[in-house]
Amino acid sequence: MNLRKVLLLLAAALFVTASAQAQFGVYGTFTANKLSNIKSSPLATNPGAVNNDVSPLGGTGGVYYDFLKLGHVVKLGADLRGTITTTKRGAYTNVNGGGTRINSGLLGIRAVFNAPVLHHVLRPYIQGSAGIGSTNYGLLYGGNGVELHSNFEYMGFAGVDIPLLPYMDFRLVEVGIGGLNPFGNNSHNYPMQSVSSGIVFHLPF
Repeated sequence: MNLRKVLLLLAAALFVTASAQAQFGVYGTFTANKLSNIKSSPLATNPGAVNNDVSPLGGTGGVYYDFLKLGHVVKLGADLRGTITTTKRGAYTNVNGGGTRINSGLLGIRAVFNAPVLHHVLRPYIQGSAGIGSTNYGLLYGGNGVELHSNFEYMGFAGVDIPLLPYMDFRLVEVGIGGLNPFGNNSHNYPMQSVSSGIVFHLPF
């Protein structure tokens, strides 16, 4: 048997193994964001009249695909999510203006810990994600409404799912920490935190 056939057999075996261990799921959560460091933003023309943080509320929807099992405890997968959060409160202290909006689209890698003794009770996970976040920082609005600017967004998440049914989990809590860095000339870092809770539907495994 030549090397080419050996490599093809190994690739096929890896594909079959990964497919057998894969799990697909979708989820929806209620999400609370907190964006800070607004006073020192280059877009805050009068920092003395600006609150340093805003806290929009909304929801997150996403899909994940766990494709690789490492040993008996860890599964690796990919996660794609979108978040929309809003609040009527803007960053200005004397007027709400157009309020605050943060929209996100993130792609990430996640690790799920399925310890045998906890598998049917708790499913903790961690995740690193990056993508695009658009926001008005609670500052930008005018006659045409809220003015959204695009940012590079990065977030780290940690959460716990509790199995309810073979195909459904309750996402007890997911906490996230990261930030927004604007594209263009207004370079600045806006730290961001999030807290979410909701429902996960998945293929049984």
